[in-house]
Amino acid sequence: MKFKNFIKKKGKTTVAQELGCSIHTVRSWYYGSRQPTIKQAKRIMLLSGEELSWEDLYGNKIND
Repeated sequence: MKFKNFIKKKGKTTVAQELGCSIHTVRSWYYGSRQPTIKQAKRIMLLSGEELSWEDLYGNKIND
């Protein structure tokens, strides 16, 4: 599941309330202008029932 789809499914307001952040922050994630911090990402993955992975939040791994 992609992060944007997760936000759309749950609703921006619900995600903000469950994570204890502002709706502005969730909107910035939704539109891709910002990414969650590592601490927020861990909470998001738990909130999603671990449906979301690091790659879903931050993109694909970079191959060296």
